[in-house]
Amino acid sequence: MSARRCAVLVGCLLAMRALNPAPAAAQALPDTIAAKKKIVIALFASFPPMAYKRPEDNKLAGIDVDLADYFGRKLGVDIEWQEVSYKSATNALITGRVDMALSLLDLPEAATKLDFVDYLSSGMQVYALASHAPIPTLSDLCGLTVGANRRNGFDATMRDWSDKHCVAAGRPSLKVEATDGTPAARLELRKKRVDAIVQSSESVPYTMQLEPGTYVKVGDAFSDGLMIAVAFPKTSTQLRDAVKGALKSAAADGSYAAILKKFDVEGNSASERITQE
Repeated sequence: MSARRCAVLVGCLLAMRALNPAPAAAQALPDTIAAKKKIVIALFASFPPMAYKRPEDNKLAGIDVDLADYFGRKLGVDIEWQEVSYKSATNALITGRVDMALSLLDLPEAATKLDFVDYLSSGMQVYALASHAPIPTLSDLCGLTVGANRRNGFDATMRDWSDKHCVAAGRPSLKVEATDGTPAARLELRKKRVDAIVQSSESVPYTMQLEPGTYVKVGDAFSDGLMIAVAFPKTSTQLRDAVKGALKSAAADGSYAAILKKFDVEGNSASERITQE
């Protein structure tokens, strides 16, 4: 090959590399996790579509399960699930019982104890029975009774909503019935003790699929920028960064979008946030 032709070929290769840079190397895992080749993740197995046991075979399924499988493949480790309650997840992280947790809300009050990597937007969706008299808009809730989960603070949020959108507008206040969990609120709805209930927006499509034609949404989902996140102890910066890198890869190669589509939550995508972090 002539010197001139060789120079042209090298120039072309360099130009192609500039246009298509090689992917960044995966972030190294902490030595302890690399040695055991396993990440222990807190599991909330009754939170569809995030994580739940399929009724037909009792196998674990959900967005979190598929994402964790992706993380395991990308980082070269096995995934071990450790079932805990949502309330005890922070303590399980701090004490080292688990390495990380999915599906925690990225709340300011928790930021002093945990680090978060956001991966899904959340919000609150109001819905009623299809057999109920139509409730055309959220504003038409004023004066009605709404069931709301006290465990995640939705009852307090709906009272604040009522003050801003009902009372301030001279309308009757929203009556909020605090329940011990969303299933309890849904039971109150089915018994017609409340006019509507509020539920995490990412979980409503799954609920409606289970009982087609039973429920109707009232207005659009609303939120104050609520984000669902992977949570880590403050000391686990290396694991946090490795998982963050894997999450970015999932967004880049289409796996993240495919998982969201599989569970009908494309509207809760946080892809822009993931790629910008």
